[in-house]
Amino acid sequence: MNANKTFDQSEAVSEGLVPAKGWHKIFSALHSPNYRYFYIGQTVSLIGTWTRTAALGWVAFQVTHSEFLLGIVFMLNALPILIFVTYSGSLADRVPKIKIFTFTSWFSLLSSLALAVMLFRGPVHIAYLMIFSVLWGTATAFEMPARQTLMVELVGKKDLVNAIALNSAMVNSTRVIGPAIGGLLLASFGSAWCFLVDALSYLGVLFAIYKINLPPSHYQPRVVKADWKYTLEGFKYLRTNKTMAIAISLLAVMGTGGWAYQSQLSAFVVTQLGMDAQGYGWLLALNGLGACTAALFVASQGANIVKVPTLFFGAGIYSVFIILFGFMHHPIGAAFLLFFSGFGIILFFSIGNSIVQTQSPDHLRGRLMGIWALMFGGGMPVGSFWMGLLASHTSAGFSLQMGGLFCAAGAAVVYWLFKK
Repeated sequence: MNANKTFDQSEAVSEGLVPAKGWHKIFSALHSPNYRYFYIGQTVSLIGTWTRTAALGWVAFQVTHSEFLLGIVFMLNALPILIFVTYSGSLADRVPKIKIFTFTSWFSLLSSLALAVMLFRGPVHIAYLMIFSVLWGTATAFEMPARQTLMVELVGKKDLVNAIALNSAMVNSTRVIGPAIGGLLLASFGSAWCFLVDALSYLGVLFAIYKINLPPSHYQPRVVKADWKYTLEGFKYLRTNKTMAIAISLLAVMGTGGWAYQSQLSAFVVTQLGMDAQGYGWLLALNGLGACTAALFVASQGANIVKVPTLFFGAGIYSVFIILFGFMHHPIGAAFLLFFSGFGIILFFSIGNSIVQTQSPDHLRGRLMGIWALMFGGGMPVGSFWMGLLASHTSAGFSLQMGGLFCAAGAAVVYWLFKK
């Protein structure tokens, strides 16, 4: 199988994945009432999550004035994904996904509420920020495979690509709104309000879960022997699916050198652009706007664009623009380049996610999404650590450029290996 021959339209139709092509079909998955509830609840929740993320980076750097410790905070947020997500992926194949989703929502709500209360009482030590980063990361490790694989049960295979792309658009449109809110709250009222907003936003998810009506079969746990052979069965499947193996290999590269760029943005904004908290929020918002544009583009094209070459194209766009971004000292130029960086990296992630979900057998979908999350989660803490360490000895801008070079070189290596 040639690396460039991937999930084409004929394969999509044979799997029941009729492509939703054209901008007029961009919201086809929202015809499902269950998906509408899910979408609205997630939108509210993710506005809070991005508000929290903006505040976390800002508070961590203001407390420590250390790029290295800033990287450590984000590393700890991603570390539980590396540790737990292979198991949580197998759990999503055995336990009703909606129950996992409910538990993790309550866990995250209470964690954010606790930190908000602490910050209302006064400044907190960096150790507390690290602890809460681990707690949020643990919730994400169990929530991510359950949430991703729940979508096929909400919309069916026909609209799955569209639902994945719309979900990505929602994630990234909230990256426009959340950081902007976070910047305004940080500048006007303080960081405690950012974490309180995040806690309250989970009520939207819990209400959506209450309204979603799934068939009785969803709530019946699968009785299987959940040993290591069962848990790792997804890795064995990758040996038979070259397209999915390419997507997951590229994800490991992009997680290590790409997605970790967020860990250094707050330091870059202060040290190289000379901006305040509000400027930081707007810069993150423009990054999210580029990401949202990419996700809507994927939603408009449907299965026709879910191909390996598009993965490499997205990785290339991100690499070029984040390298140029590292040279910037002017906010307007930086915002322009960060917009296209966001476009490239979310084009990559939306296509990669669609490849894994649409090509996964139903009984393996949770475990394969667990591997997808493992590569992402495994790359994030490593990337945050080495970029923070490098920035502490050079600059945040230089570490971002090295991350871009790493992505470009890694993508070239993956292409060469699989072509060979």
